[in-house]
Amino acid sequence: MSERKYPIPAVDLIIEIRLPDGHLGLVLIERKYPPYGWALPGGLVEYGETLEQAAIREAKEETSLEVELIQQFHSYSDPARDPRRHTISTVFIARAIGRPQAADDAKNAGVFTREEINFPLAFDHTQILGDYFRWRQAHPVEAEIEKLADEVRPAEEESTKENLMVELTRVWSLAEAEVIKSFLGISGIRCQLKGQIVHSIYPFTLDGLGETIIMVLEKDLETARQLLEEYSSSKTED
Repeated sequence: MSERKYPIPAVDLIIEIRLPDGHLGLVLIERKYPPYGWALPGGLVEYGETLEQAAIREAKEETSLEVELIQQFHSYSDPARDPRRHTISTVFIARAIGRPQAADDAKNAGVFTREEINFPLAFDHTQILGDYFRWRQAHPVEAEIEKLADEVRPAEEESTKENLMVELTRVWSLAEAEVIKSFLGISGIRCQLKGQIVHSIYPFTLDGLGETIIMVLEKDLETARQLLEEYSSSKTED
């Protein structure tokens, strides 16, 4: 009875690099061993690692680049895609910064624009890049960057709001401002006392300056106002 054989899992990477002139370049490596020729960086998945881990490792080993995986693209499983054995390759789109340096199985490495890749590639990588270029035409990089900005912007705005200090009230006595600050602090309201303001009509107070502004986080403003009313009511009753 003949031994049953199974396809071997592999990964390949389409590594995008923004060139100094603004164009998008792709990283290719020239293979050191058969089958010779230029190809996408990649290799076999090692036992115990995920596809993502294998892709990042292979990129580092063959191009010396630290890559960021953007997304899983397609898998290619034609039994004839690798003349040495039957492999199933999962392709990842990745990004990197810098210039590739050939290492491991790579004899040379370079960054090429779409127009410069006018030569045959090893394995089925010409087909893979053809699929990628059609996909990228429908999904331009600039649109992805803008989409990411739209996703990040609300979070940044919310973060700004979370840390924005606004005015709660003003008092003439610095000592009273400290009491209010402590009173609100017991309820978890963070306060900040802003420098006293000198008024030309009443240039001096018992504290020697003028009004003290009590600041709270914008998100706590309504709660702080309610607590301040309780504080004022308790003072009146006293």
